[in-house]
Amino acid sequence: MISKMKKALAALCASLSMLAAHEVAQAQSEPYKVFDTKPVITEGPYLVAMSDTAVSVVWMTDAPSHAKVRLDDGSKVREIEPQVDGLVPVGLRHVVTITGLAPGTRYSYEAIATRVVKLKPYWPDKGLSISSPAASFTTFSARQPAASFSVITDTHEDTARIGRLLKLVDWSRTDALVHLGDAFNWLDSEEQLFGKWLRPTFAAMGPGKPLLYARGNHELRGAFARQLSGYVPTPEGTYYYSRAMGPVHLLVLDTAEDKPDDTNVYAQLNRTQPYREEELAWLRGQVSGDKHLANAPFRVVAMHQSDWGALPDKGAAWTALANQAGIDLIIAGHDHKFSYEAPNQQHSYHQLILGQDQLARVDATDRVLTVKVSTDKGAPVYTLTIPARR
Repeated sequence: MISKMKKALAALCASLSMLAAHEVAQAQSEPYKVFDTKPVITEGPYLVAMSDTAVSVVWMTDAPSHAKVRLDDGSKVREIEPQVDGLVPVGLRHVVTITGLAPGTRYSYEAIATRVVKLKPYWPDKGLSISSPAASFTTFSARQPAASFSVITDTHEDTARIGRLLKLVDWSRTDALVHLGDAFNWLDSEEQLFGKWLRPTFAAMGPGKPLLYARGNHELRGAFARQLSGYVPTPEGTYYYSRAMGPVHLLVLDTAEDKPDDTNVYAQLNRTQPYREEELAWLRGQVSGDKHLANAPFRVVAMHQSDWGALPDKGAAWTALANQAGIDLIIAGHDHKFSYEAPNQQHSYHQLILGQDQLARVDATDRVLTVKVSTDKGAPVYTLTIPARR
């Protein structure tokens, strides 16, 4: 009797095991649910920190989604999808950094977002996809015969100022927009970030021109300051970087705060001194090892504070390194008014400080670099012409 019960129990267990295995196999073969809902692109796409081989594409959606960029170089179409630690990011903000691009090449791109309705551990519920209109960009190149970029600074949340300045830009003849920082008084929210800076900026620039951004001291302040890099990312992952633009080697530097870390207003939450030491070490590496910097007809530094920021040595090490590197021009902001200082015994470079309501256009060939500064009404302020040293 006991033997028969054991056999029956074993048979039942085997049957249940087979049933469970069948159910798992059947479930694994069933597709996840796809609902008739798609996200809306609410901001962007826009381009940040383009180089000769990389660019970051950023956009926002109104609902959680995962994202990719479809890229077309005219002969091949490929899709670039980000992953972080093996997982595809799902959220409202989308950043796709494209690497391995060819210098001086025109690409067409679309930003694509696919709705994620519910992020369950198994079979997450999905929605449909939406694509941005196709736009195009051209990567920088160390071999391009000329370079041209426009520069603004210290817009301080004044959207009318941004509109007036960017209306003066001839975008068909401009490789990039350089913003020298202090886009804000301080940064408290995502809506402020878009409403007071990125939205009006890219409304003028469009999705095909890149922003090159040098962080200002005011961008280190406020509850949202620590999130800023996610909206103006760089392929390098830092606020300082260099770009080879034909006759120009452009160094974008971060001068950080304008007061020492131990100033009481920061409540011991700033550590810019070790950060600046890391940046200086990086710059030394650029000066000693970058072939384009060594051979370019012009070396230009774009940064916020012309005195290099709050440093124990008052920027002496930075000035010495700039002199050693043969920097031709430093263009900065911060002072809210125009000034110019020619090379002298302290520094061998031209130093131009751009006013708050002014636009600078930088044009360079292998023989001459010209900076034309105008007011927000288009009136000329100053023209600087620098012949190539080499």
